[in-house]
Amino acid sequence: MLRVTRATWAAVALVLAAGAAACSSDDEASGGDPPGEAAAVEVTAADGPFATGWRTLELVDETRTTDAVPGRQPELPERTIEVEVFYPAEGEPAPEPTGEAFAEAAASTEDAPPAEGAFPLVVFGHGFGGRADHFRGLAERWAREGYVVALPWFPLSREGVSVFDLAAQPGDVSFVIDELTALPEDDPLAGHVDGERIAVGGHSLGAATTFAVAYNSCCRDDRIDATITVAGGTLPMEGGDYEDPPEVPMLLVHGARDQVVPVDVGDAMFEIFDPVWYLRPAEADHVTVFVGEEGRLFADAAVAFLDAHLEGDEAALEAFADEVAASGVAEWRTGP
Repeated sequence: MLRVTRATWAAVALVLAAGAAACSSDDEASGGDPPGEAAAVEVTAADGPFATGWRTLELVDETRTTDAVPGRQPELPERTIEVEVFYPAEGEPAPEPTGEAFAEAAASTEDAPPAEGAFPLVVFGHGFGGRADHFRGLAERWAREGYVVALPWFPLSREGVSVFDLAAQPGDVSFVIDELTALPEDDPLAGHVDGERIAVGGHSLGAATTFAVAYNSCCRDDRIDATITVAGGTLPMEGGDYEDPPEVPMLLVHGARDQVVPVDVGDAMFEIFDPVWYLRPAEADHVTVFVGEEGRLFADAAVAFLDAHLEGDEAALEAFADEVAASGVAEWRTGP
């Protein structure tokens, strides 16, 4: 059941809004053609590990505009979203990565032929003033386990522009899903992205974007099957609310020493949403939640969570509690 009061929402909104203005420097240290036909063979994560490939796409949404940035650019008649895509590829898999999100994606081959089958899609967004390429190591790890991973560069909140653009970003995520699940038949990835198994996630403002596109009535995308929210929370969205969100499973991650978005926000999200699995590293802050032992735990939690909710391997997530306990660096809570 949903556990929420108007006071809770107000407190969360005030804290997160204050944190958004400060998270640029932290995130910089972090963060009309016919569709292709789905491949006949559906591959699961149990068939991995895979070699991994990557490519960059430039997606242009001609139905929405980009706000002007004073002194930098006029209003644009479209929204252009560059997306880095990592995917399972043909060939022998590279050695298992260390698991940290910020590790280099050194094992992936540009434009490698995709592995046979259709794979679940994961879209993961950077924070305010952040960079998509800071999450290449994370994307490579997920692709190795059998997922197509899209890392969008949001048009205005990215590094170098740093304009708060939350209102438009849920639409960006949905547009990325639209494009990757309906690639032209001559695209090498056509038929390799499973539009029936989709997760979205993000860090900081990327997490707020995830909350909006998955749970807010303003812009909810009902194709989303699971979410991963890191160091963020809900923010008010014009024309919508969170009063009756769908029961989309959530992996919630928040460092107890986060000084940008205090852990009280993560604790509140745990009380509000259902079902939710909460990884709460005791010594991690807004960025180090992705680094060292905490980063390895996050990477393992994400794979277990995705395997459980996109692949149906519930045992993977159930076993993760023992890994957290053995680490001694984090709490693992499940709700309600």
